[in-house]
Amino acid sequence: MQFRKHVCCFFLLLPVLSCSSKHHSWFTSLDNTGTYSSARMVDLNNDNILDVVIGAGGKEEIHSDTAVMALDGATGKILWAIPGSNQFVGSAVFKDINNDKIADVFIGGRWAQLTAISGADGKVLWTFFPERTKVDGGDGGWYNFTTPQFVPDQDGDGIDDLIIANGGDAKAAPYDISRPVGRLLVLSSKNGKILANVAVPDGKETYMSVVCVAGVDKDWKVLFGTGGETIGGHLYSSSLHDIMRGNISGARILAGSEIKGFVASPVLADINKDGVKDIIVNAVDGRMMAIDGVSDSVLWQVNFPGTEAYTIPAAGFFNDDSIPDFFANFAIGVFPRLTKSIRFMVDGSNGKIVYQDTIPSFQYASAVVADLNGDGNDEVIVNQSELKRMQFENKYYSYLLAFDFKNHRKYSLGDTIQATNLASTPWIGDIDADGKYDIISSAVKYKNAQFDLQQPLSLLISCYRTDYKITKPVVWGAFMGSSYTGIFDLPGNNAHR
Repeated sequence: MQFRKHVCCFFLLLPVLSCSSKHHSWFTSLDNTGTYSSARMVDLNNDNILDVVIGAGGKEEIHSDTAVMALDGATGKILWAIPGSNQFVGSAVFKDINNDKIADVFIGGRWAQLTAISGADGKVLWTFFPERTKVDGGDGGWYNFTTPQFVPDQDGDGIDDLIIANGGDAKAAPYDISRPVGRLLVLSSKNGKILANVAVPDGKETYMSVVCVAGVDKDWKVLFGTGGETIGGHLYSSSLHDIMRGNISGARILAGSEIKGFVASPVLADINKDGVKDIIVNAVDGRMMAIDGVSDSVLWQVNFPGTEAYTIPAAGFFNDDSIPDFFANFAIGVFPRLTKSIRFMVDGSNGKIVYQDTIPSFQYASAVVADLNGDGNDEVIVNQSELKRMQFENKYYSYLLAFDFKNHRKYSLGDTIQATNLASTPWIGDIDADGKYDIISSAVKYKNAQFDLQQPLSLLISCYRTDYKITKPVVWGAFMGSSYTGIFDLPGNNAHR
């Protein structure tokens, strides 16, 4: 998950600083701004090096001059930035809609902000709710936009269209049960026109970014969630056909909870080798569930009483079988008092907990996965924040931490910085096609160690170029996976080795 209500941060652009450490190729420092978005990568300037696109913003409900930005992947310099009336908290997806051979950017956020941006120069191509500069999204009947997905062309213009969830009133108190009903929208990617608009079946709020997959009957399956930190809800499956006809009353309930909802997007991965993607999802009430993609039955379930889950599972091959396994971070406590977390790894074949630890911090950010040492088994990489208690003050530090489950060890990557990563999932892959892993990560420095989110000092976005050689494709290298879809799918007919 990439944003929650009652949380805000902000920053102002500074010149790019050169990093003298051997671990970094560059880092960019920006004052008085922050991010709840995660980096997505695409080449925007035709230099054959992937560039960074990330949502940002100022203090919640305050205009920001830098609400979405693109950074040059080679140098970290700002390619372009656009303003926003509130924070852009979603993560970007890409498709060329203006025929200039450069991918364009689609990204959403608070106050009904959803916009298409020219990847080449940062020009806004369309925006969903132009009136938001005068009134907030709630006054217009629209709320927060999550991260979108593409579905096949629905309006006959030859371009895949967008599906996205809208909901969540940031002004609602934690235990206020009167919440706006969440909605699913299908929009023309060319111009932002609404092609379908349906309310979720249970009338609850929604924060989940949808996940879509082509079904065996050629229709598309759409997974979406309802409820929140203190509001019960469900995980649903509907067909794109029903969404387009405006009636999803027949949506199947895959899981539910009377006390808390489903916020983090599910992962789709075949864990029983029947050729159909199964559904692995974290529920806010402290459960990780694996649901059969054919029968909707529960294959296995992991329970952590006294915890809450807001992060998407990270998928990879952490043991020697050919079935993907899952790593997650559950917060200990009850929202909004969350100060510790349980981290754990689950064997995807049977749901057994293989690894577990507890840390004195909480993050909305999820993990990424890659085989760093080339032994055929994946490592988990997290952008970890840690509170260090000193004699006169407490400080947070962030660093990249790798978990090597095969060899029963964990180790840090790159430098440690004095800043906190609360909600931004890192990216790992090959930026410049040199056959070695590169990692993009971000963290925010706050005025004190109490997460005073109204007073950030700076945002650091960092590129760490490693010496680890890439020996197999990276399939879970970003928020919602390397494909940005929530689908764990390997090249070569899902072959592990």
